[in-house]
Formats: sequence, C-alpha cells, structure tokens
Amino acid sequence: MKRSRYDHFASTVLFAKRNGRIKVLRHHDDLKLYGTGRSAAVFKIKNEHRVIKIFYPAFEKTAIEEKQNYEKLNGSHYYPNVYEAGTNYLVMDFIEGKTFFECLAEGIPLKPHYIEHVDNGLQFAKAAGLNPSDIHLHNLILTKNEEVRIIDVARFSQEKMCTQWEDLKDGYTRYYQHTYFPKKIPRRVMYSVSKLYRLYKYISIKKRKRVR
Repeated sequence: MKRSRYDHFASTVLFAKRNGRIKVLRHHDDLKLYGTGRSAAVFKIKNEHRVIKIFYPAFEKTAIEEKQNYEKLNGSHYYPNVYEAGTNYLVMDFIEGKTFFECLAEGIPLKPHYIEHVDNGLQFAKAAGLNPSDIHLHNLILTKNEEVRIIDVARFSQEKMCTQWEDLKDGYTRYYQHTYFPKKIPRRVMYSVSKLYRLYKYISIKKRKRVR
C-alpha cells in the first residue's frame, strides 16, 4: 500500500528529550514548526491551509483518542476538520488567529459573546457524548473574523469531572469584566496564576481523598 504524503511528512520528524523537554531536531522542508505542547508538535504545511499535528512517541495513544473525539465533533464549526490520521499524526484545518492567552497578553479584549461561543462549542461536545475537559487559554482561538475555535480535544473522552472552564468563566465574570481590571496581563503573571491554580486543585483533591 502506497504511503500518503502526510504519512511521509510525519516520518521525517525527529524528536529528542533535552533538559526535560521535547525538542524537534529535524523535519521535512515543507513543514514549518508552528508550536509545541505537552503531547505533540504542530507544523504548518507549505502551500496548504492545513497543519499536521505529530504526537511524541510516548503519546501515540493520545493521537488515537483525539482522532476519535474529533470524529464525534464533525459538523461543528467550533472545531477544526480532520482530513487524515495516522498512528502518530492528525492533519487538520489551519486556524489563523490568536489564542485567548495571546489576546490577554496583547490587550485584545475578550468580549462576552466569545465566552458564549465557547459554551456553545462545549455544549455541542456534550451532546455528542463527550466530556469537555482541560479547557484553558491556549486551546481557545479567536479568529480574524472574531469567531471562536476550540482545539486539543484528546481529554474530552476522560470520565472524571473537570471544572477548569467553569473556573475560568467565574474569574472572567468576577474580575475581568470589571471596568478597572487590566485587559492586558503579562505572560509571567498568567503563568504564575496557572501554577497556583494547579496547586490549589491538587491540594483540594488530596483533601477530598482524606475525607473519604
């Protein structure tokens, strides 16, 4: 069976762990590194309005889970279309825009109807039998047309309850919407808040387990 061009692209990517982090050492000339995350690296494909998300060797199971979740979300404009999937990669729409994290860092206002759009997208996922989880500022994208897109849905199939989006919304309502709250927030501040939030959730879970 002839291998696809995308499968060939994926085979050219070489990862290595350096100082506790995954680094991209090599990739095909028609790929441009667009971003890296906890489980994969994303490359823009030359002359195409698509990206290829290539998962690190230890996360090939995550690639399968994300493919299955995207299949359930097919038909919703809140999520990218998937055009091809392999054992360690997904080929999807290239969504041009800024993440909510970038919007906050650059002072681009997050309007109330953007939050409503996220809610609508997550409600679609729930109706499809998924459990939206691990929603954070890096996987919510505001396009140039002021539309909202949701990416990185691998954890939408987990069973445990995740309150992360509800917690973000609570912070948005209680603080961000106030007139005098700064609309431009330094990245280092957001990273610090994120670490404190994770610590708070970890301690809360530990306490609940002790009570049981």
